[in-house]
Amino acid sequence: HKRILKFLQLFVSEMPKPAFMKQTLEELGIGTYNNIAFIHPDTPIIKALNIFVDRRVSALPVVDESGKVVDIYSKFDVINLAAEKTYNNLDITVTQALRHRSQYFEGVMKCNRLETLETIVDRIVKAEVHRLVVVDEHASIVGIVSLSDILQALVLTPAGAKRKESETE
Repeated sequence: HKRILKFLQLFVSEMPKPAFMKQTLEELGIGTYNNIAFIHPDTPIIKALNIFVDRRVSALPVVDESGKVVDIYSKFDVINLAAEKTYNNLDITVTQALRHRSQYFEGVMKCNRLETLETIVDRIVKAEVHRLVVVDEHASIVGIVSLSDILQALVLTPAGAKRKESETE
């Protein structure tokens, strides 16, 4: 997905921008905003693993008591846990497990619903991440926008929108 999005970003940057790229996430309805799976800093790893399986998600925002997004725990972090052979103690908290994370981790990549699709695509491509956590003005989680959401909007939705327009003519 990341390579496809990077190609589309580079390809689109050489052409006139489609009007929908200047629209906001809110206007386009891109992302997931209901029933968002998340965990807390003191959530045991075993519970996070169960949520990955039960909810079929690949990352869980870590949210503090006030609702603010403070970190993210992804399936990639689980692979690191296994690689370091720390997986024999699944009762450790997410915070403890994330201490083993690479020093290259730059923090949770965030956006808000009023940013344009163009801005979101640029941020995901430059940060080389799979998703952005959508937050409000207090840094509280309101949604997730993933590579899949964006690719569906870039590749499938414009074609579908054109088809609907031509059906009404």
